[in-house]
Amino acid sequence: MYALVEWKTEETEYFEGVGIDKQWEITVHFHKRRLTQDQDLFVREGDFVLYGNHYYEIVELSEPKLLFGQVGNEFEIIAECKRARKGLFDAT
Repeated sequence: MYALVEWKTEETEYFEGVGIDKQWEITVHFHKRRLTQDQDLFVREGDFVLYGNHYYEIVELSEPKLLFGQVGNEFEIIAECKRARKGLFDAT
């Protein structure tokens, strides 16, 4: 499906007694009409998105935002996603 994907830089966190952890995040901008009417799809928090060779879990949904500030052109669904760890999601 067509969507605008915004790549965010990776974040590194240090956890006391555990070590270093890295997180990758993306923001996916969907057009609601393209999802529901054209492809009969619905996105929900907890769903997974394949971007490149990696799966990302949708952790937050919001709606609507103006497309580049243009009145009448909106991204109706915005999904904040975090990269899923190996073994969390099996797509086979």
